Amino acid sequence: MDMRRESEYKKRRVIYTVLTVVFWLMVWQVASMIIRQSLYMPSPWETFVALSGLVITDIFWLSVAFTFLRVVLGVVISFALGILLAFLAMHSLFLMQLLRPVVAAANATPVMSIIMLALVWFTSSFVPIFSCVLLCFPIFYTNTLAGLQSVDKQLLEMAAVFRVSRRRVITGIIVPSVIPHIYSALAVCLGFAWKSVVAAEVLSSPKYALGYQLYRTKLYLDTPSLFAWTLAIIVISLIFEKGLKRLLQQGGRL
Repeated sequence: MDMRRESEYKKRRVIYTVLTVVFWLMVWQVASMIIRQSLYMPSPWETFVALSGLVITDIFWLSVAFTFLRVVLGVVISFALGILLAFLAMHSLFLMQLLRPVVAAANATPVMSIIMLALVWFTSSFVPIFSCVLLCFPIFYTNTLAGLQSVDKQLLEMAAVFRVSRRRVITGIIVPSVIPHIYSALAVCLGFAWKSVVAAEVLSSPKYALGYQLYRTKLYLDTPSLFAWTLAIIVISLIFEKGLKRLLQQGGRL
């Protein structure tokens, strides 16, 4: 019965998803018909035609590849830096106090201000990576630190009494407590990473970048292509997020 209910639930979910997509495509089409100017609101068909023309070009796949690489590098650097500093700060009150204003400033600074500063300091190719790191690092750091602070002190005391090895304490007590917090941080950062990288690419204009392609289509008032690039960014970022979250879920079950 449970399997049958689960199967029916999945079918209903697919049907609702299709109906939702169809509904919003109809809204989009109606809005395009009311405005009657593709410069302001291209139709879904015009957008899909523009997208089909883009996906057969080299510039499309090079832009996707380089933007994807910048997102991955930004997330990996902020992930490693946030976790490392959180572990060090947990054992050093001075370091924790030293990092507190940095993390608070990074959280409070607008994304555009971060990008503008990065434009002054770095080359156009590194600006998106730096922006992603500065946006995601505080999330990884604070979540990891919260996970470390939530470790059951009684379990640590018991491990000390029974002289459990440091390695077993880390792998058996500390890591299981921290992992959910890291997964939560990663889930939040995935969306932020794409937005920050593409926004930085619009302003820094590296040669191959999805953000730069958005900027070019805006300059030439090619609105159908602007919608097509935007749709491509949304689809690619969703695939990236869903794929990584599924990998994390599978890893959590192992």
